Amino acid sequence: MWPKPENEDSNFFRLPSVHIPMPIGKINDYPVLAACLEAWRPTAANGFPQSIDPLDMPPAAIKAISLVEWSDEHGDWVLRLSSTLIDESHGRSMRGTTFSEAFVPEDLAKVHARLNEIMQRGEPDLGQHEFYDTRDRVWSFVRLILPLSSDGVKRDRYCLIYDPETFGRRIGT
Repeated sequence: MWPKPENEDSNFFRLPSVHIPMPIGKINDYPVLAACLEAWRPTAANGFPQSIDPLDMPPAAIKAISLVEWSDEHGDWVLRLSSTLIDESHGRSMRGTTFSEAFVPEDLAKVHARLNEIMQRGEPDLGQHEFYDTRDRVWSFVRLILPLSSDGVKRDRYCLIYDPETFGRRIGT
């Protein structure tokens, strides 16, 4: 569970938030993400892989990789491995955190809908995000989602990779 700051909501992220879908063709603008996509493609040739081997990823990506899994028990997405970038930003390991612990209900519904769409497509997804936390810190990044599967067919996992070069860089107006 997220620590509840004094006089604040228990949810970490709050509106306003910005989500900008990006065409996957722009991946080459983000060399670390492009290398991760190239490492994923061969593993996804005959169905969706269960996981990502960090040794196949560029060293610059290691601190930016999170693994997320759907939990029927929670009816929610759960961080099974949180990236060092996220852990350091929060000051603790975020492993085991559910999305309902992190997002206010209005945003949670949007996040779930967006992830369901991505997982139904079964294709890598590139996007840019910016939002504020309950302490008015700005979180901004370009991220890549690579679908994964527990059985090679069901899309119930994904690898979330933050672009280290854009992590914390404002989108602008």
